[in-house]
Amino acid sequence: MENLELRWYLQVLRRWLWLIVGCTLLGATSAFLVSSWIPPVYRASTSLLVRVGGTADDGYTAILASEHLAATYQELLTRRPVIEAVAQTLGLDPRQTEEKIQVDLIPQTSVIRLTVEDNDPRLAVEIANGVVAAFMRIARDSGTVQSRDIVVVEPASMRMVEEPVRPRKLRNTALGAVVGALLAGGLVFLFEYLDDTIHTPDDASRMLGLDTLAAIGRLAKGEEELVGVTHPHSPVAEAFRILYTNIRFSSPDSPLRTILVTSPGVTEGKSITVANLAAAMAQAGLSVVVVDADLRHPRLHQLFGLDLHAEEGVGDQRGWGLSGSLLAGCTDGRLHPTQIEGLQVLPSGELPPNPAGLLGSRRMEELLDQLTHQVDVVLIDSPPVLPVADAALLAHRVDGVLLVLKASHTPRKAARQAVESLRQVGANLVGVVLNAVPTSRGRYYYGYYEYHQDRNAGRKRRPRQRKSLPAVAQQQSGRGGKAN
Repeated sequence: MENLELRWYLQVLRRWLWLIVGCTLLGATSAFLVSSWIPPVYRASTSLLVRVGGTADDGYTAILASEHLAATYQELLTRRPVIEAVAQTLGLDPRQTEEKIQVDLIPQTSVIRLTVEDNDPRLAVEIANGVVAAFMRIARDSGTVQSRDIVVVEPASMRMVEEPVRPRKLRNTALGAVVGALLAGGLVFLFEYLDDTIHTPDDASRMLGLDTLAAIGRLAKGEEELVGVTHPHSPVAEAFRILYTNIRFSSPDSPLRTILVTSPGVTEGKSITVANLAAAMAQAGLSVVVVDADLRHPRLHQLFGLDLHAEEGVGDQRGWGLSGSLLAGCTDGRLHPTQIEGLQVLPSGELPPNPAGLLGSRRMEELLDQLTHQVDVVLIDSPPVLPVADAALLAHRVDGVLLVLKASHTPRKAARQAVESLRQVGANLVGVVLNAVPTSRGRYYYGYYEYHQDRNAGRKRRPRQRKSLPAVAQQQSGRGGKAN
């Protein structure tokens, strides 16, 4: 569980890495630009030592007197006569000059530090030295200061103001980057909290407690949906072969002969999953029948390109397909061949007014039983679980159920409700298929096959991975058992 949680955090950071990097760069750039726009401030300072002479016997008394005298001089340094004298000498406004000056008494010493800040480094030096000179002159003229009482330890100089004290561009830029990253992190986890959809295979496993048997990549716009036939070497086609392999090994002791494929809601890719999974099984050497039990919005006849109206004797559409077979009491299925060897389709037929009544009938059970004696695997495409009860009626009559979810589309609550509904009817949930996974998130699954596909481009050589599937099927047929 801890590994799943850690992996989830890493996936979240990876999914939103663009936002984190963007906010970090934006914060750093903004801080740098603002720091560059603000006029630089330079600081000049000078230090004064206040002392009172005395003998060794009264040394402590002299120290105390120096400290008290230093506190007095600290106040006198910023009095109006001194400020006005400096301002007059330098041609400045006395009030603005006073705002630039700060005088501090260093604790437990007799040292006074006078600091001046200004946008002009030379002016800051001149004000600092000018204040000291004006104070010394005025104090001596008034007799309040003796030459031995105060010493200029370190006058202000241009050497002190080579670099501005603010703004500090490097520090501000780093601080802006940190603030941007923290803001992005907060937004990321806010979005994740508000986003109630399943994104990754680990999300599905963690939320539902089921194995994710395959992560199917998102089809490109305009790409043929039956990719197992049109693009057999593509990563998506390989993902369906991985799905078949995982289904086969999910129940090695009791092979799954009838498999229901459904989803929590509509437009999640269950029909495409059924068609391509059937193609992968047939290409592996199995005999497969696909039953379109979605008697509300059927799609399989479109995916396999079946021209049902051209079939002889079915012009009124009432005698063909699943609905016609069930109404006529025909259990042979009236199957339609496809362009894939070993794969047949039983289309939906005419849409009945009460699909649930047909799917839950005894004839439907007899039809499935008859089909399992004719082929290796029967795949059933049913309506979604949550809107109607059709899938629940079929779920307990099959060997296993696959739940198809669409990445970044299926709400977590809907997925949990679908799992709960199927478990209430005793369905054997084999696992989850995560459909329409973006390539960036499915790189773990597809990277190997993309690499070898690029290397073998132009060589017209089939991947080695596909050779093992028919071989396994042939071995199972040679043992006299049915392959799953």
